[in-house]
Amino acid sequence: MQHNSQAFHSKGIVLAAACLMLASQSAGYTMQDMCAQWSGNGYIGNPSDCTSWGYCKAQQLVGYGTCGANLVYESKSQTCQPASTTACSTSVQKTCSALKTTGFVADPTDCTKYAYCFGNGQSQTVSCPTGQTYAANNNTCVWGPSCAQDSICRFMPNNIFVGDPQNCGQYLHCINGYGVWGSCPTDLYYNAAIGVCQKTNPCTDTDNGNNNNNNGDGNSALPPSTISTCTAEKFQSDGQTCYGFYYCKSESQGIWGSCPFGLEFSSENQTCVSPASLVCEHDRCANTNLTYAAVAGTNCQEYRYCPSGDKAYCKAPYSYFDEINGVCVQKKPTYPICGDDDGN
Repeated sequence: MQHNSQAFHSKGIVLAAACLMLASQSAGYTMQDMCAQWSGNGYIGNPSDCTSWGYCKAQQLVGYGTCGANLVYESKSQTCQPASTTACSTSVQKTCSALKTTGFVADPTDCTKYAYCFGNGQSQTVSCPTGQTYAANNNTCVWGPSCAQDSICRFMPNNIFVGDPQNCGQYLHCINGYGVWGSCPTDLYYNAAIGVCQKTNPCTDTDNGNNNNNNGDGNSALPPSTISTCTAEKFQSDGQTCYGFYYCKSESQGIWGSCPFGLEFSSENQTCVSPASLVCEHDRCANTNLTYAAVAGTNCQEYRYCPSGDKAYCKAPYSYFDEINGVCVQKKPTYPICGDDDGN
């Protein structure tokens, strides 16, 4: 496809390559709604038509177009790909009828169902057990009322921050088509127009009076690059997040830093480690790709659905939440977050 710089919506564009996207006619937002949540510029998928795309600039939808015949648009890499090898449709049946490869596909209209495509145009629809929904990221049914793939991030580029359309002042980290929910530090709000946390609430245009910002203009980069009084430790937890720490050269001021995505900071080991290997009492969903996270101090009987932040509980006889596998189980897992054998 050739890119026409004079009209984004004329013929098509040269885009760069490869991902999985499930489009849905039932999506409750438009491409303009999506652009309004993103401070960056770039291409997005169309929630109502998997063969078309849009272009966002300055929070506005400034262009749109359609892929060529037998092609569908892949959001992660912003490219049009053959329908015969790419799962992207408004229905499972249409997706499987076009796919020439086998595999599981989530039902974009019903989060409790999924289908297996046989690669010959045929498919078999399967329903999850009562109380569970299908998580397309690991091809399994999991406990919880929310739908893991029901996110604005399905149609956005990979590894960007966008405003949470359901919670103004909070944000989503888009990772491989999934939205990892996050919130700014206490008394700060996420401004989708500029992609930072700030003390002024962009939802109400009111100032909360908090002067704890790092550059004097009310804004704090995401994540916040603040400073704090240090102890004698070289590294110490920031005391507000599971992944943030202060680098201390002396017993004075420390520079804030964060672990790579997917890891949490261990004060004991003075390094970043897997979330499953330590206990953190703060938001364990932030900076990770966890869909579900056990809540500290609950004996692994309470957990959170990370994309929305909602809490839920495991019920007997499946009383304990297995965070690694994302299911409630009968025997308490041995992860540190679950406590010892006495439930402590």
